[in-house]
Amino acid sequence: MKKNYKLLSIFIVATLLSSCTAIHKTTKQPPSYVQLDRNDFNLSGQETADATSVTILGIDFERLFIKKMGSDGSLATSLPIVGQYLADPTTSYAMYNLLEENDDADFIFYPQTEKKVICPIIGICLINKITTVKVKSRLGTFK
Repeated sequence: MKKNYKLLSIFIVATLLSSCTAIHKTTKQPPSYVQLDRNDFNLSGQETADATSVTILGIDFERLFIKKMGSDGSLATSLPIVGQYLADPTTSYAMYNLLEENDDADFIFYPQTEKKVICPIIGICLINKITTVKVKSRLGTFK
């Protein structure tokens, strides 16, 4: 019986002292930017789109397995946006909806966001949170 405890204790110590190693190799990317003139693209009128997300205990069950975001599945970082924006998942969904509703658009030009957060259970957002984002922007197409 002592032998089993000794083996178990050795296993526990070995597990606690072992570590996980991750090695990442990257190359430095040169700064790349494109200088555009106003004559290189057309801008549309003001377009709007909105998105709503409901999270329970921090999990959005509606979008748990369905991701409608940028081209590589990440958040709004992969969407073609010129200008600053509020970076959160619901805003990304609204930006995606804006481009989805306007198929001919190539990029979003300086979006304006209006965000509304409701915490219906005693005002505590940890349990349940309803976030609504409305995006207004002009959309651009390249000539």
